[in-house]
Amino acid sequence: MSDYPYEANLVFRLLLAVLCGALLGYERERHGISAGLRTNILVCVSAALMMIVSKYFYYKPGEIIDNINIGLDPSRIAASIISGIGFLGAGVIIKERGSIRGLTTAATLWYNAGLGMACGAGMIILPIFCTAIGLVSLTALKQLGNRIPRDQHKNIMVECNNLGEQSLLTLKDYFTERNIQIIDINLSQQIRESTTNYEIVVKGNWHNDELLRHVSNLSRFDFVTQTKLS
Repeated sequence: MSDYPYEANLVFRLLLAVLCGALLGYERERHGISAGLRTNILVCVSAALMMIVSKYFYYKPGEIIDNINIGLDPSRIAASIISGIGFLGAGVIIKERGSIRGLTTAATLWYNAGLGMACGAGMIILPIFCTAIGLVSLTALKQLGNRIPRDQHKNIMVECNNLGEQSLLTLKDYFTERNIQIIDINLSQQIRESTTNYEIVVKGNWHNDELLRHVSNLSRFDFVTQTKLS
């Protein structure tokens, strides 16, 4: 016979997960993020469902396996939820021209999984409170973050016609002599064409015309075939 009060409680947990996921998903949807309302609801509800199943196996083993003394650990499924959510996070993170987009959305999905786990575990106040924290972080704190002064960066693309390290050392010395601070360097090599592409991120405390002049002067090196400032 079904335990209607118990099942009603489970349905309430799932509905609470829908609400928590929808609130955070709505905020992401408003910003045109692909992982928006539907994705966040599904993440939160699925995490809650897996947590419910995990607790069901732990608290009601007699209904599943009779007369067998077996140890069950409800934390195993919970740990798997956190590990499994990583593939969604990886799918929304994009690295483009020295910048990374999608970290906030990935963190929101991971956060939603935690909310769903709390709902599935039967907690009420905690997921509601944490949903409020998430909404404040995504809205009010975003405005505060936009007011924080940031260092400006410029991207310099340099194509070289060799695969050796000497070209990189020469480029570093060139920028150092002109007090141009290098933040990061990424390289990709084309073995067939024997070329190396450098993406050099420098501190952007320069006027564009002055920095462009320094970048254009890189063509004086025999190994430099193309330059670009962005």
